[in-house]
Amino acid sequence: MDTAIGIPAFIGALALTAIASFMLAGFVALRARNLPGSSLLAAFLTGVGIWSIAQAAPALFGQQAAGVTTTLIALSPLPAAAFVHLVFAFALCGALRPVAVASYALAAFAALVGMLFGVGTVVPWRGFVGFFIPSAVGWGVLGVAAALSIAGHLRLLVVWKRQDGLHGQQAGAVFVSSLIGLVALSGFAFPAFGIEAYPWPVLLLPLYSVALVYGIVRHRFMLADIWARRALVWLLLLAGAGAASVFIAALPLTLAGRPAGFLATWLALAGTLLLGLAILTPLKRLVDRMVFPGGRIAEADIAQWRDRMAEATDETDLAATANALLHRHLGLPPGSPDLLLEGETVSLRGWNDAPAGTRYTAERFAAITAESARRLSAARRMVDAEREARLAELGALAATVAHDLRNPLGIVQMAATSAPAEVRAEIGEQVTRMNALVTDILDYARAWTVTPRALRVNDLLGQFGVEVEGPPDLEIQADRMALNRALANLVDNARAMGSRVLIVTEPGPPVTIDICDDGPGIAPDIAQCLFRPFVSRRPGGTGLGLAIVRRIMEAHGGTVTLAARSGWSTCFRLTFGRTP
Repeated sequence: MDTAIGIPAFIGALALTAIASFMLAGFVALRARNLPGSSLLAAFLTGVGIWSIAQAAPALFGQQAAGVTTTLIALSPLPAAAFVHLVFAFALCGALRPVAVASYALAAFAALVGMLFGVGTVVPWRGFVGFFIPSAVGWGVLGVAAALSIAGHLRLLVVWKRQDGLHGQQAGAVFVSSLIGLVALSGFAFPAFGIEAYPWPVLLLPLYSVALVYGIVRHRFMLADIWARRALVWLLLLAGAGAASVFIAALPLTLAGRPAGFLATWLALAGTLLLGLAILTPLKRLVDRMVFPGGRIAEADIAQWRDRMAEATDETDLAATANALLHRHLGLPPGSPDLLLEGETVSLRGWNDAPAGTRYTAERFAAITAESARRLSAARRMVDAEREARLAELGALAATVAHDLRNPLGIVQMAATSAPAEVRAEIGEQVTRMNALVTDILDYARAWTVTPRALRVNDLLGQFGVEVEGPPDLEIQADRMALNRALANLVDNARAMGSRVLIVTEPGPPVTIDICDDGPGIAPDIAQCLFRPFVSRRPGGTGLGLAIVRRIMEAHGGTVTLAARSGWSTCFRLTFGRTP
């Protein structure tokens, strides 16, 4: 590789490794502090960063960096001991304390020897103004660091082979990532072994820190926190963008040679800095858009969101629509942080660690969703008010019809007393049917105002003379008269349609009462509109019984729905929203 390109690439790789290691160490310390061994991982990453600085300094400053480089390399066994400690803590080894004490003691002794007797020198090599060459003591210090590293990797290999599942996968990922580091470190030994070739393995070193953190953090921490995962990706991409901008900005200075004189040097460095910043700005924007898309909101986006949410039919539909739109806009996967809709209030769930720009977008979206929820609630209130008004009109009409019909019906029934028995029976049956229809119309149109009280369900069901299953002491909050009317309608329907009737109660929550029969079931053409007025499942019915049950249950804050139970063709389920 050409020296003009090779040396900047060498320095750039080490600088990127140092930057990435320090940033990752800070990331682990702040964002993964609950992860077992996170402090050890942060310490080890810091050691990798310091090692990178120690190796880059000679290539930048030549023999002037010898003091700093030899000192930092003499301390290299200490991060290796931290790695051993981290691995044995990860492996949940019972010998953790003795191993940690022995590792730190050996590393401290080797570092002390290196500081006292020196670990090597810095000499020019293959166009580099300086490259570290270890001495005999230096080889011993580096040998201790290598031995500690090998011990840690052997323990990882054992865990990988012996354990299945998450722990074994994690150990394997860390072990494989460390192979990258070993290959990269071999490049530093080229001068010492007389290998006259460019130390290309060093260029792989930036991948080591990334792979190490990915292997340790991914399975236990990052999958559970999307913001941590994206923050790590953003951090690494930003570091890469910074290194790229520095590399590009430094190329003109590298190719043209060093300027002579203080002023020329200052101008060249200032120009390099400005060029690097100019390149970094668009690169940072690109990284932001890649990792945290949707940070900007256009008026067209807001208009589209409002139009889509206006199509929602209820709060559940609105919440699903809003979360789908938000996730699509921000590029989030399903099940990630979302909006929680409760009535007309919208809250953010899982956004505490989101970046400021992304959180601002979510807050704007929550405000638009709350606005849609208020419109939906207002529309429902208008519909309910209109329905109540119509029911009031229907009630007044029903009362008039009842008065105007029942008097003539009574007269007809009295006039039929002299008719033959068959005629009297037919007239009596029809008058009874007309009276039942008038009663149902009055019940449907009335304003069902209930006064819930604690009721024992079995005491209420005992009067119907049907089979009952469920806890004998189950209680609910209900209006006795209104609930009795609803149950009577359902039991009468069940008796009319089937030969067997069963009532099943379940405590929940919520409390449910199922009224089942073994009749022919519900015809598919009326299943969707079964609880509307004048829809009947039995011949001769008024078509208002189930509609009345629905109104009674709505007054209780509950529902009536079709349910399925094995062995029964039809089941109606009463679900109560209030408990004692």
